[in-house]
Amino acid sequence: MVESSDVVYLTLLELFTLLTFAQMGRLVSQRFYLPIIIAEIFVGIALSPYALGGYINNLVGLSIFSVNSYLVLFADFSVVLLIFAAGLSHGFKGLRESGLPGFIAATAGAVIPTYLVYATFSIIYSTAVSAIMGAASAATSLAATSSIIEEYKLYKHDFTRLVISAAALDDVVSLIILSVILEVVSLKTLSVGKVAINVLEIIAAWLIILFSAVFFIPKIIGRIDDNLINNVSLVILFTLVLIMLLLGFSPIIASFVAGVAIAESAKSVRIVQFTSTLLSIFGPVFFIYVGMETPYTTFLNINDLLLGLLMSFLAVIGKIAGIFPVAFFVTKKVKSSLIASVGMLPRGEVGLVVATLGLTSGIIDTDQYSQIIIMAIVTTILGGFLFSYLVRKWIVTT
Repeated sequence: MVESSDVVYLTLLELFTLLTFAQMGRLVSQRFYLPIIIAEIFVGIALSPYALGGYINNLVGLSIFSVNSYLVLFADFSVVLLIFAAGLSHGFKGLRESGLPGFIAATAGAVIPTYLVYATFSIIYSTAVSAIMGAASAATSLAATSSIIEEYKLYKHDFTRLVISAAALDDVVSLIILSVILEVVSLKTLSVGKVAINVLEIIAAWLIILFSAVFFIPKIIGRIDDNLINNVSLVILFTLVLIMLLLGFSPIIASFVAGVAIAESAKSVRIVQFTSTLLSIFGPVFFIYVGMETPYTTFLNINDLLLGLLMSFLAVIGKIAGIFPVAFFVTKKVKSSLIASVGMLPRGEVGLVVATLGLTSGIIDTDQYSQIIIMAIVTTILGGFLFSYLVRKWIVTT
């Protein structure tokens, strides 16, 4: 019988090993202009119990690489930090200054791919499954895009502000879509009226909680001594998560709201630095976990691979269809509009969170989860490469 203390020690050994290889993968990915989450996912796939991790376990006679409850706990904590950091980076001011074009681009860029994926996959799967898969295709990961914007100093270009502002609202729209889908899935009987009421209730709750948090939390933060500010920020984060859970909302929504509210505080810079330190340690865990839940045989399964590529195609077409018209209206330039559209292609944090929630709640199975992972990997690699290529060809060289 394995002692619980042995499991803890083995999990810590596993975690340190995974994080070490993830950091090495980050260095390689940055060298080739790849999004760092791709390296982290592939580290998880390679060292999962289904691949090299399983061979190492057999070789040493210990279950070092496994997906146990301790690793899941670290992964859940990683998600909370990731979404909290996203809220901190956006802030309420950033959401407000996005303006009407940013709001339209974010909404269209999230809703269109969601509908395309849902409508197509509802032919194959149930309504609940296709809805979750649609929601997973909605959100944009700006990790690769923002690094390229910083590298080439693109802040002065007209398309950059649209990309940043749309991304600031993109997560919000995607999380609302997820909230609606999870609520609709939980209903025993569906009707247009009941769905509409639930949508309005969710949006109203979102707005009430968001505005309340933005009003009260900065005032609380402002009264706290600087030496306690980091600890208090975590207390606020976890308290809001607890409240939202009791109200029936997802913890990722609470994390985002907490981040947006704290960003309005005059002391937010210190909290951002503290959060960045935590993310540098725990941030990769979620993506490694996603990889470990994805057997490498997923990429050898023709059915999953084809459906994942189909989902990728729909996600790409839907995102471009949503972003390009708005970008062209703002920039009046085809090239800038195309760069802005391509910059929004990568899927990442929120999409993978949606997939994981769908899997753990039993709505989707491992095959459908694998198809979403394929979509996230394909769109992130494709978007990162195309954005970097078009910027170098049309912007840097001109």
